[in-house]
Amino acid sequence: EEMRTNLEQVESVKTLTPAQAVQANHLLILYLNIVNTCRLSLQPRESRELVCLMLHSPPQGPEGDLFVKLSLCLYLSCSSLNASTEVGGMIRRWLTGLLQHAQEGGRKAELILLTGMHLYSGSYEMIGPILSQTIGLKVNVSAGHAATVQTLWAQVQTEEQIVAALTNLPVTPHLSSLVSGYLPVHCISQLINSRIPACPPNLFTWLPAQLCETAEPVPPVLCTLISGSVNYLMSNKGRSMSGISEEDLSSLLSPASNMPCRVLAFYYLLLHRRGVAELKSKLETQRGSLPLPQEYSVSLLGDDSAKTLLLHTRNNLHHYSAVHPTFLKLLVSQFPFLCDPQDLLAEDEAKAHVAKLGKNSAQFDVHAYLQQVRTALEGGDASRSLYLIRSMLKRQHDRVPSEVVAQCVPYAVKHGFRVQHAFAQLWEKSAALNPQQTWLNTARTLISSKLTEDDLWGNPLQLFQIPEDIACSTVGIRVLLHLLRGYVSLCRARLADSDPPNPSRAKDHEENKTLFLTLQHSAIVQLLLDLTSPPTLDENTAIESNHSYENSALVYNFLHDFFINNDGLSKLICWQTFKLDHIEGVVNGVPSLHVACKFTSNMLQQPSLQKQLFAARLLSHLAVQYPIQGTLQACNEMLQWAISQTSHNSTIWTALSLDSFVRIAKAFPPLADPVTRLLVNQKKLLAKYNPDLVKQKIEAHTGGKPFGNPQQLIDETFEKVTANILVRMKGS
Repeated sequence: EEMRTNLEQVESVKTLTPAQAVQANHLLILYLNIVNTCRLSLQPRESRELVCLMLHSPPQGPEGDLFVKLSLCLYLSCSSLNASTEVGGMIRRWLTGLLQHAQEGGRKAELILLTGMHLYSGSYEMIGPILSQTIGLKVNVSAGHAATVQTLWAQVQTEEQIVAALTNLPVTPHLSSLVSGYLPVHCISQLINSRIPACPPNLFTWLPAQLCETAEPVPPVLCTLISGSVNYLMSNKGRSMSGISEEDLSSLLSPASNMPCRVLAFYYLLLHRRGVAELKSKLETQRGSLPLPQEYSVSLLGDDSAKTLLLHTRNNLHHYSAVHPTFLKLLVSQFPFLCDPQDLLAEDEAKAHVAKLGKNSAQFDVHAYLQQVRTALEGGDASRSLYLIRSMLKRQHDRVPSEVVAQCVPYAVKHGFRVQHAFAQLWEKSAALNPQQTWLNTARTLISSKLTEDDLWGNPLQLFQIPEDIACSTVGIRVLLHLLRGYVSLCRARLADSDPPNPSRAKDHEENKTLFLTLQHSAIVQLLLDLTSPPTLDENTAIESNHSYENSALVYNFLHDFFINNDGLSKLICWQTFKLDHIEGVVNGVPSLHVACKFTSNMLQQPSLQKQLFAARLLSHLAVQYPIQGTLQACNEMLQWAISQTSHNSTIWTALSLDSFVRIAKAFPPLADPVTRLLVNQKKLLAKYNPDLVKQKIEAHTGGKPFGNPQQLIDETFEKVTANILVRMKGS
């Protein structure tokens, strides 16, 4: 009775005062608890009185906004408010007034439009949680009642009107994840991902305006909105839309914009590029001819900007946790040359140095300090060069002048290992902070000043024009491998973006690109192996002074990455063969080459003696390094093949492969028996031929290198194999 008395007092006025609005809000909250928590039904008189209360005009301010929200929640959760015809007419008047409140803006407008959107899309299950989170009370919305409300709502506001009203909402100033509540960005994000077929026509003018007003930490809902808008553009419904204009996107990516805006704009651009590429591939597969969305100019994809944004998000993960994982994944797929693990590790090491130095890591004139480094290197002052380089590595700076660093490379190679090693770290730091400028300036310094970036990524083999004395040095090989890794990745990325000249031959175009990259990689591998010498470590020489050993290890790590990224490359390299002296080092230093045992049997079937010798030696070193079932089977097949050979060339092959048989018998003792049978058979064959003639042919094949008596060498090999067997028997 007290509640009814309060209702009658409020009914006597048309516009509520703030004090009356507070009283009305208390009444609505009580009835919401009665309906949703206690599960009690309202009497007809109570329903009429509540609707009359809801028809009052709310005051301006938070009390009025809360009154509108509570009225909406009560109506959606209480089906008895539509019980009579009289109340139904009042409800229509109330809905008309409610939508007028939505046009006024504010937080109440966002909730009203969001509710209407879910009613039109049929997502009734979404309404209750949204209302509950907004007012902090439990609100139950049944599907049957929501369908009735949707029918009444449609009589007052059409679907097109609500879609247009959503993007007429103002952008949220200083939007970040710290701003709470349901905001316009939530409304539009859920609209894009809802089942409503219509899309707001001014979405891609509203979105840039909101990006300009974004602050750190970046809200996850904005990332969802960007992803949803790009997906809509790539769908059949949105393919006729143009997306964010190139002019707006260029403005968003300019250095004048704040970092959250630039990161999210670049995120949109990467998603758009991936979507267009996937759509092209899909249409080529289905042989479709549907229109494609507009493609943005390549000039927007500034590599330096991409690197700057990546570094900023990595260094501020607590502000960009919502976007960084996907952002990094997109960069790795489209800009792999900017996401080299060595560069990222170098950045982390530099950051660790700065953290250790703390307050003493003040900014300093990097260019002037680097000029001192160049002067010391050019003058041959090793101790001062080492001191200056190490000091510079410990200082805090965001960019190293790539031109001066590149000019220092020819002088650094004239110094000892310590100076070269320290300068290589400095060069890699410059490449990590400013990759493409450092690459290009270094290539121009070491090869030709007329080189352009297009020349280098179009043909990375030009990098082998670096003088051999520089390329074989400690700093030179690290620079060369870094440049190769960068420009090969850039070449792969540019080729992936290229379109076939004839759309009907898209499949042939993709096969040609794959073949081109494979042949290019094989040429790089062969040239790198020619630059390196087999790693030998003298026990009396310190490791740090053994340049050859370190250079070979760096090359082998590079080859390992190459073989992993290209499945057929290792087979092609083995079929092309390389120097036999390199086989042991390559097998030991390139773990991904263990698959070579699968195709050595095919190499033995070739008429080329060079391929047969290469296969035998490769397989013997694989047996030592990887004594597994697959290698055992391949070795056994090779020995059985060799036993069956009786030609003159087989004796030459056997004589030149004796060391390989010893390694195989030592790695796999069960194969000692076929090895000894092979040696006995070959010794019998040698007796049929002129030993001197066989020796001459062997020396001709080895380039005139002296070779011992074949029969005597076979006897020595037989003794080594049997000695290994005896040692094994004694040990067991």
